[in-house]
Amino acid sequence: MLRLRIASALALAIVVIAACTYLPPPWLAAFFLLLVLAAVREWAKLSGLETRAGFVAYAVLMAAVVAGLWLAPHGWRNGFLHVVVVFWFAAIFVVWKYPASGRLFTSVPCMAAIGVLVIPGAWLALVELAVLGGGALVIWFLALVAAADVGAYFVGRRFGRAKLAPSVSPGKTYAGAWGGGVAALAWGVVGAWYFAGEFGEFGVRWLGAAAVLFAAGVLGDLFESAFKRSRGVKDSGAIMPGHGGILDRVDAVLAAAPVFAIIAGGLPGLVP
Repeated sequence: MLRLRIASALALAIVVIAACTYLPPPWLAAFFLLLVLAAVREWAKLSGLETRAGFVAYAVLMAAVVAGLWLAPHGWRNGFLHVVVVFWFAAIFVVWKYPASGRLFTSVPCMAAIGVLVIPGAWLALVELAVLGGGALVIWFLALVAAADVGAYFVGRRFGRAKLAPSVSPGKTYAGAWGGGVAALAWGVVGAWYFAGEFGEFGVRWLGAAAVLFAAGVLGDLFESAFKRSRGVKDSGAIMPGHGGILDRVDAVLAAAPVFAIIAGGLPGLVP
């Protein structure tokens, strides 16, 4: 299973890196949209929209939101990202109060509405990052999420004892969180050297950004875990061997990407 997990992750990574390296922003936006379509199907099913008519209506709504964001002025897009980030701040309370907050996850209208917010929000954030810093910035961000996941997985398996959030995700431990955090900070140093040319003046900013993104990624991971737990499923889908569904692979990205888009757009020294 571990070999299958690594193989599928590497295959996806190669495709994403190639897209970020060679595709111009409009085509890169279209590429990210393909991933969004898979995520929409899984989110709709988890939300309870299991009929063909329900999914088609939901997909049309998502397409309208994405099209509106693509055509909207920068100020509107930036405002939408801020709304998404405010939601993720509120999600901290939802995860903290789980399972008492479980009724939110079993409400079809609530979860469908949240999906319309967070999935287009993550797509828009990736597009904005590509505009701000090119494909390299998107690659750095996605690599940070992957590094944190790998660090958490191996450190958690080796040293994990105390559970981080047993009612939400029994497999996650404090040791795993530390491992993921250290990996994210190490990748923050790489970002400082690559984008700023040195660690000095802007190094602390890169480390701070890496720490914030890691925390946001953990929140996204726990939120999706609570969502799946409330629905009584282990994985959001089966499209990725060894991982489950697209949502299982990008749950951290859903929360961290909007945060990074706002940070990168407003903090000098993070983008060329």
